Parts: sequence; structure tokens; C-alpha cells
Amino acid sequence: MTQILKLNYFYIIVYIFIIIFVLANNKIKADQEFRIFADTIFTDNDKNFIKGIGKATIFDDSGSILRADEIIYYKDTQEFDARGNVIINDKEKNTFFIDELIGGTSLENLSGKKVKIRFKNEARLVGSGFLKKNNLSILTNAEFTPCKKNNYLLKNCPGWKMRANKIYHDEKTQTMHYDHARLHLFNIPIFYLPYFSHPDPSVKKRTGFLMPTIQADSQLGDTFSLPFFYNIKSNQDMTFVPTIQSNANNFYSINYRQLGQLGLFDINASVDDNDDKSGTSNHLFLDANINNPFGRLDLEFKSTNNDTYLRKNKINRLTVLNTGIEFERNINNSLFLFEASAIKHLTIQDSEQWEYIYPKIVYNLNDIENNIFDGSLSINNELLFSKNLEESKTSLISSQGDWRNFYVNRKNGLLFNNEANLRLVSIAIDNKDSNNSSNLRIYPQISTKISYPLIKVSKNSIQTLTPSITPILSPYNNYTDPKDLTNSNLFSLNRATSIKEWESGPRINYGLEWFVDSGDESNMKITIGQNYRFNKKEKRNFSEISDYFVSSNVSINKNNYFNNSFIIDREDIDIKSINMNAYSVINDFKLAIDYDYASKKYSDSEEQISIGGEYKFANDFFLRFTGSKNIDTNKNIGYQYGILYENDCLGIDFNYYRDLTKDRDIEESDGYSFTIVLKPFGSTRSYGKNKVFGPQL
Repeated sequence: MTQILKLNYFYIIVYIFIIIFVLANNKIKADQEFRIFADTIFTDNDKNFIKGIGKATIFDDSGSILRADEIIYYKDTQEFDARGNVIINDKEKNTFFIDELIGGTSLENLSGKKVKIRFKNEARLVGSGFLKKNNLSILTNAEFTPCKKNNYLLKNCPGWKMRANKIYHDEKTQTMHYDHARLHLFNIPIFYLPYFSHPDPSVKKRTGFLMPTIQADSQLGDTFSLPFFYNIKSNQDMTFVPTIQSNANNFYSINYRQLGQLGLFDINASVDDNDDKSGTSNHLFLDANINNPFGRLDLEFKSTNNDTYLRKNKINRLTVLNTGIEFERNINNSLFLFEASAIKHLTIQDSEQWEYIYPKIVYNLNDIENNIFDGSLSINNELLFSKNLEESKTSLISSQGDWRNFYVNRKNGLLFNNEANLRLVSIAIDNKDSNNSSNLRIYPQISTKISYPLIKVSKNSIQTLTPSITPILSPYNNYTDPKDLTNSNLFSLNRATSIKEWESGPRINYGLEWFVDSGDESNMKITIGQNYRFNKKEKRNFSEISDYFVSSNVSINKNNYFNNSFIIDREDIDIKSINMNAYSVINDFKLAIDYDYASKKYSDSEEQISIGGEYKFANDFFLRFTGSKNIDTNKNIGYQYGILYENDCLGIDFNYYRDLTKDRDIEESDGYSFTIVLKPFGSTRSYGKNKVFGPQL
């Protein structure tokens, strides 16, 4: 009996706990489909309804949540009303703001007035009436825009929006359909369509038309391009672009991309309609990165049946086309490389255009363990068969051993970079217009770079001053011409870049480097150097003492830098050549400059400058300019300037260009390019026919 009483007490305690829990949370399960929570809940048994007041919330079994000031659930009709600050967060993380709402047994069947929908990517859809049935939402007198409100150019005015009598949003197909659609730019209606559809903001890519480009060109005439994107699968797509030109042949382009287990494949091709009866022109490009367990395998095929077709029609500006295969395998400290290619030079005419590599094989062993020498040992091997533009054929086999050792004398602070090299080259050259040659070339060399870094540390900066001298012992050879100093080879141990050559004779590199680091991403480096060559007595055709080389690199935070190098004649103290590039960002202004100069006193005069600039004069508005000029001949190479408006939802690119390039049927041309992009359906950086004549910004 006692045990029975204890058991009854246990059940009573459980029942009391459940009642207290329900009352504390003011919760009533109104239906099997959803649950209602509120600060206060009233039940009217006569009228058979339940009312929740104050932070009233409905949790749907699908994961959607509705909040309102007041919710009334009618048991007879199994419907509910929601009033006052009605907000719905659906399972896709979209948010609905509704003035008045009537719902059924779940949050998937609703109707209401004055709805505002904010998608999770901040695109917005509004309407005076709202009806939702399962996966389909219907809004009447509705507008859609992807533009973020804080980026509006004009108050209460999105960059673009679609207005329609009805907008249907199908969540299952992720598509928005418009009944009598009107496209508005800055609240100005510019286009009408009886029917229109596009993917909803959750879709990353979908079949459909992309943004068109309109262009007026003095050579091509009026040009119109309208890309069509076909989404075959998630890993396959294709873009077809017809381009209509009033003064030149129309052409049709296609781009196919596929990413799969085999790798990445990209096919780009075009063909014109031969309207001028001069013969059909076309091009075909293939790039493939093939996955395999052995190493990196790249295939490349580039071909056109007309040398000027690509540049004339502004498809691209390539002047050299490469077709070939390249395989590379890295295992531990070894490298194997196989390469075979055919190269066509489009700007060369009335002579041989082709050069070939068939094939090139490289096998390198690095950091070979040895118990004899203190230092690292590597062996580089190369086999090469090639034909150059002069149609000379070369057969070459080379093997090079390198020993490197780094030593620090802790007593006096001197650093020693020691190196010994030995290259053996067996080469046979089959010349077209002269005698053939075959020989074995031996290039031994020993060098050591001795440097003495001096360091000064202060509160705001670190400075190093490093003088260095590099004596190089190498025998004279008859295969390599003397090499000039450049920015890239000042302290190089071998200024000859061809594997067939090696810089001849004993020589000394010496110079001084001063480096200052302020610690706030600002630094400066100045380098001064020279080279002394011990010439043979019978060969005084090249100065033993080189000219002076000076370079400076200044960086003021990551947005401003200035790089400059120049060669100064050591006898006349006159500048022989200058190479300079600079980049600067000052508030809303960006400027980049590339400058090259070679004095006529020492060689054919050549002086060119390229400039690129961008100025943000208002929110999302940019003035842009690029241009290149041959200063020596006082002739422009080309230039472009225009205005760009671009933000998260709209891009408008309007510019004027002049291209003075000439090559056969390519004439000097100028014209206008106009592109409008409705984002997120494209970008002004991906569409249009903009020419860039200066440095990229």
C-alpha cells in the first residue's frame, strides 16, 4: 500500500510540473502544424478561438517563424489572423514584413496586404497584395530590386528595378516571373515586356540572356552584342554571343567550360559570316588542366586562319599563339618536365611565322645529400629539339651541377654565399642559310658573394647598409656576346639567359644596398652597382668597366610605390636608359605610370610612356583614362577615357577610345562603347569591348 501511495505522489508531482511549465511559458499547441507562443494567451470557447497578445510567435514545423503583436487562431476554420508588426522569417532565411496577414494550417499558405520581402542577400520585393501557396508567392502591383538602400545614388531611388502588375516567385524553380514588366533606371521607365523572367537572388547561375553591349567604331561601324548563357549542369556551361557589325563581317562566338573529375576544360571559338566575300575567318582556343595522379598536365591549343581577325574585331589583342602540351611532376627534391609546343607570331608577315619546341625535357635533382661537401648540391638536366623563326634547327642536351654554401663569419660579421657551377652542353645547329655546326661546350664557374650588412635600429625604423662584392672566375668562351647590366641582372652570376650560352670571362660585381623600413608598411631601398670584366687583350670590343646602375624602390603604405632604375654612362655621366613605374592612391584618385627611355646616343632612340588614371568624383562614379604614347616619334599608340558608374546593383560604362594600331587590314580606329549591366546578372569588367592602353589599376 505504501508503495502504491508513493507511486501516486510521483505522478501528481509530474502533472504539477507539466502544468507549471505550460503556464510559465503561456504556450498552447493550436494545431499539429504549428505552435503559438505569446506573453498572454486568451481562449474563447464560445467563439472557439485562441488569441495571443504581446510578442506573439508561431513556429512552423518547416522551420519558418512568424512574429506579430497579435495572433488569433480560429479552431473551426483552422485559420489565423496576424496583426501589428507582422514579420516572417522563412526556412530560406528571407524576411517578410506584412501589414495584415491571414494564414491557414501552416506558414506555407498565406495571404496579406502591403508586403515587403527582404531576401537574405538584401534584394527586395514589395507589393500591395500578397498570396502564398506552398512554393509559389504572388505579389500584385509589385516591384523588385537587388539594390541595397544605403548605396542609392538618389534618395528613395534604386539604380534599377522591375515593376509589374503581378510578380510570381517560384521557390521550387528559383525563378521570378513578371506579368507586364517595366524596367526602370533611376525610377525612369525605359523598357516594357509583356512577360519577363529571371532567376531569383539565391541562384548563382541560370540559363538566360546576359547584358548587351553597344559600340560605335570608325572601322567596324555600329556593333551590337547580346550574350546568351546556357547552364548545362552545375559544372558545365556555355555562352553564345552573336555580334552584329554594320561595316564589317558579323561574327559568332562560343565559350564552353567544364569542370569534372578529368579536370578543367575551356573552349573558346568564333567564326564570321564572310559577308565581304574575302573568306571565312575563325579562331579556336582550347585550354585544359587535366587531373592525374602523376603530376600537372596542361594542354593548350590556339589557332586562327587569319592573322588580323582577332585584333580587328576586338576579340582579343594576342599577337602570339601557342599550341602545346606541358607535363610537370614534383616528387620530394626532384622535378620532371616535358614540354612540346608550336608558336605562331601573328604580326610577322612575308616570312616564316612559326617556331617549334619538339620536345623539351627537364629533369632536376635538388638538395642532394652528400658527405663530401658542406653545402647543397643540385643537378639540372635538359634535352631540347627546336626550330626558330629563321628555320634553324637545334638539338641540345645539357647537364649542370651546382654547389651552394652559405657561411657567416661571426667574428667580423661577413656573409659568404659560395657557389660552384659546371654546365656541359652538346649542341648541333642545322642552319638554313649557312654552314651547320656541332660542338661540345663546357662552362665552369666559381664565385663567392661577400657582403657586410650594417644594421641600425631606432624607435621608428630599421636601416641596413650592405656593401657587397662578388668575384667570379669563369673561362673565356666564343659563344656568348657581352651582356649589359639591367635591373634584373645587376648581381647575377650569369647574365646569359639562354642555356646555350654562359657569360664569358672572369669578372667582378660590386655594389651597395641601403634599405629603410619604417614599420608601417613604408620602406625604401636604393641600390648602386657596377661590373668589372677582365677582357682578353685581343678582344677590346667591349668596355671592361661597365656603366653605373642605380635603382630605387619607395613604398609608402601598400597604396603608393615608386620604382625607378637607370643606367648612367660612366664617362659622360649621361643617362643611357630609364625604366620607371609608379602607383599612387590619394583619397579618391588613383594613378599608375610606366615609362621607358633609351638614349639615341647609344642605340636607336626609344621612349614610351603609359598612364592609367581613375578618379572617384561621387559615390559609385569614376572618371577613367588609359593611354600610351611613343614620345620619340611624338605619336600616340592609343588612348581611352570615359565614365563608369558601378555599385552592387548597376553598372554603366561609357567611354571613347582611339587605337592607332595598323597591321594589314587593321586600320586606325576610334569610337564609343556603351555597356549597361543589371547586377547580379553581370559585371562591366566582364562585358563590353574596352581597350586598355595603359597600366592596370
